[in-house]
Parts: sequence; structure tokens; C-alpha cells
Amino acid sequence: MAANHGHFSKALAEWAASRMRRKEGDKLAKINIMSISDTQNLLKENNISIDDAYLYDANYLHNMCLADYRKTLPEKEDIAMYIDETLNDPDGKPEMVLACFRAKMDVMGVPIHWERYL
Repeated sequence: MAANHGHFSKALAEWAASRMRRKEGDKLAKINIMSISDTQNLLKENNISIDDAYLYDANYLHNMCLADYRKTLPEKEDIAMYIDETLNDPDGKPEMVLACFRAKMDVMGVPIHWERYL
């Protein structure tokens, strides 16, 4: 399925973020989900511009960083740079963000109900 031409839709990015957890001691806790406007502000504050087609990919990455990379990317500037470098990877494509998410869901056995998110 080529969701949104290989990119996250708003609904899919929101669903993906709603599933994200971070480790707190021995427990998993929900993250404080960043909205699209939070992501736009983060990028703007760090002088990063991205194509509008990648906005929901950026939002997914923003939330993923908060869930999975808090030690590696502790500062907002680090997260902004990660988003920029991921979406502008010279030997990759921005569509890899959704492809990696799809692969993660497949490995975990989590179905994606595409009709809800397109």
C-alpha cells in the first residue's frame, strides 16, 4: 500500500505516536505527543525547512525521538537535526521513514488498517 505517496498522513502519524512508549525505570509510559504545530515550531526554531509533503513524516520522527532516543538526542536541537538529516539523507529517500515504520509494525505483528489512515 502506498500510503499518501509513500509518506505519513496526519491520521497515520497520530496513530503511530499514540502507540509510542518510553522506558521509565522498569515500566513503559506514554510519551507526551507532539502535534504537527509543535514539529513545525521545532523545525522553524532551528532554521530547518522541509517540503510540506514530509511534514507528517517529520512529526512521526519527532515523536519517535521522544520515545526511543532520549539519551542519544537529549536536546530539541538534536531532534531537529535528526529530522533534517533523516529526511534529507543523500543516499536515501524521505519515503524510507514510512517504509521503516511499516517494517516495524510487520515485525511486531501489528496490522495497519490503511483505510483509516489514508
